[in-house]
Amino acid sequence: MGKDIKLLITTILVSVLLLTSSNAELNVKVIISVGEEIITNHDLDREINYLNVITVGQIKKIDVQESKKIAIDSLINDKIKIAALSNYDNIIINDEVLNNQIIKSSQNIGFRKIEDFITFLKFSEYELDEFKEKILLELKWNQLVYQFYKNQIVIDKEKIDKKLKILIAEQKKNVEYLVYEIFIEDAAIKELDKKNEEMSTEHNIVIEEQNGIIIETESASYNNKKKLIDSEKSIEKVIEVKIKDQITIDDLIKNIKEKGFENSAIQFSSSPSAQQGGRLGWVSESKLSQLLLKFIKKTKIGSITEPIPISGGILILKVENKRFEENKIDLEKKMKELIDIEKNRQLNNFSTNYFNQVKNNIKVKYFNE
Repeated sequence: MGKDIKLLITTILVSVLLLTSSNAELNVKVIISVGEEIITNHDLDREINYLNVITVGQIKKIDVQESKKIAIDSLINDKIKIAALSNYDNIIINDEVLNNQIIKSSQNIGFRKIEDFITFLKFSEYELDEFKEKILLELKWNQLVYQFYKNQIVIDKEKIDKKLKILIAEQKKNVEYLVYEIFIEDAAIKELDKKNEEMSTEHNIVIEEQNGIIIETESASYNNKKKLIDSEKSIEKVIEVKIKDQITIDDLIKNIKEKGFENSAIQFSSSPSAQQGGRLGWVSESKLSQLLLKFIKKTKIGSITEPIPISGGILILKVENKRFEENKIDLEKKMKELIDIEKNRQLNNFSTNYFNQVKNNIKVKYFNE
């Protein structure tokens, strides 16, 4: 009797497992065949997740049918490459190359640290191993193309030399400014003109996108892409605004003239640089936004800028000095870069041509979902 009960229980468990497996299989359908490779509806869902990762969520913003079409085209391309690679088992990508490319790809997407990227993958419900497979496929494909066409790459040395001479001729001297700042935060300023505030609310986002970081320096209080207000339109509105200790902007400027910029910065500035008298040090033009650079350029050396409204308060800069640093080109390094660019350009052309050849020999069949 005991054996019969055990057999019955085993039979029931096996039946449940088979039924569960059968239901799972019913949910997975083949939607496309690419030669001997197949694409399922599950593959399509995973590809949409992948596209969501590499576009940092942008794929979700487009039409569902359009995103499916993009994902299907991407899957078909992958299957064509897999079919081509199936005949070449000798292509091996070592772990170091693979991991370096994963890091590089995550940086291209916008992540500084691989740990942040892995966290984003989990948030996007996409596995790191899946991402690795994608990268590995591209590396193998590129290696296959290189093996086929490396002897057909032609480097025109005269053309490269000509480009290098143009770069040398266009070499510009880098301009740097010795800058000091006084930053008065909104909390220390009495109520701004409300009309001006409304006018600038929408505009400041556009300015940030166009100009990015105001000054890129460790001691600046607005180093992390603070938003700018359209200063040229709003300076007149702000001149009479009072700041802490019941001092107006005019009185602050007067205080700067009488007691010096550094002393005024120590007394009134809300920036971490206040303890150094507002000194930001030498700042390259490339680290300045176009709007702020415009103010600095029209300010005489040793003088201060007009009050500049920025997100979070009012900024006054002192342009203490100016110097020119010559951009020295490493000719050997630049030559190698130009040659690599030319090689990659030719390899990309070879890759496209070879892919089309393979594609023309593979039958793609669509099934009704």
